[in-house]
Amino acid sequence: SLCFEQFYSGHRSPHIPYRLLHLVWTHARHLAGYEQQDAHEFLIAALDVLHRHCKGDDNGKKANNPNHCNCIIDQIFTGGLQSDVTCQVCHGVSTTIDPFWDISLDLPGSSTQFWPLSPGSDGSVVNGESHVSGTTTLTDCLRRFTRPEHLGSSAKIKCSGCHSYQESTKQLTMKKLPIVACFHLKRFEHSAKLRRKITTYVSFPLELDMTPFMASSKESRMNGQYQQPTDSLNNDNKYSLFAVVNHQGTLESGHYTSFIRQHKDQWFKCDDAIITKASIKDVLDSEGYLLFYHKQFLEYE
Repeated sequence: SLCFEQFYSGHRSPHIPYRLLHLVWTHARHLAGYEQQDAHEFLIAALDVLHRHCKGDDNGKKANNPNHCNCIIDQIFTGGLQSDVTCQVCHGVSTTIDPFWDISLDLPGSSTQFWPLSPGSDGSVVNGESHVSGTTTLTDCLRRFTRPEHLGSSAKIKCSGCHSYQESTKQLTMKKLPIVACFHLKRFEHSAKLRRKITTYVSFPLELDMTPFMASSKESRMNGQYQQPTDSLNNDNKYSLFAVVNHQGTLESGHYTSFIRQHKDQWFKCDDAIITKASIKDVLDSEGYLLFYHKQFLEYE
């Protein structure tokens, strides 16, 4: 595309994708302008705009399935999230599979402590920032994301087997993994009386194996037939880190930077138009807001 052609044209100054920015601003008016915006919100808006403007070769499939899309965005970023809701009475399971472009992960908040908060003009509190003693890992966040959740009496669902409303459990797993996996660490929390940034340090790996979080792994364990995945299957679930977006500052006033991997172990820090070399330690020590991994079969030297 023209965007990639301009990006790799060889000019020494950083490429600024004005046309892409204008396209996003045109279709996501709330992001237009130069006020502080959320990087995750912009990512989803950009993917949505490109998804709606890219035309893939559907080979007639779209006529039979309106939800099918073969555009470059879906080929790269779309995965399948499986939701299993199990009735606590008859143990019947209702399964749905939804597409996703990214996975938003909650951060632990049990040990959070807060800065003093100043009241806003509307009675809310602003500039809240939490500091958490201790750390967590990306793997821990994924375990919490995929562990069974009990839906209590206030969230009963109508069971097709019992033909009545029953309590249930819900569990999310990965049915299909995308080529590029984006993990969004939910560092910004908003409620009626509280707005804060969570600064918990999240340790994330250079290489990530998603096999334990696959629906196939869960089904094998439930049937008592769990076996070590074959090398080919396991490799298809393995990812390499290639980009990290960080947020510096507070919720009300901050700045985004990113780390980008060009070759296997060559990293660069992008801070607006200033691009400098970075070490792997710089990358892994960063706070992390958006983490981008690609499947290892795409590894490049």
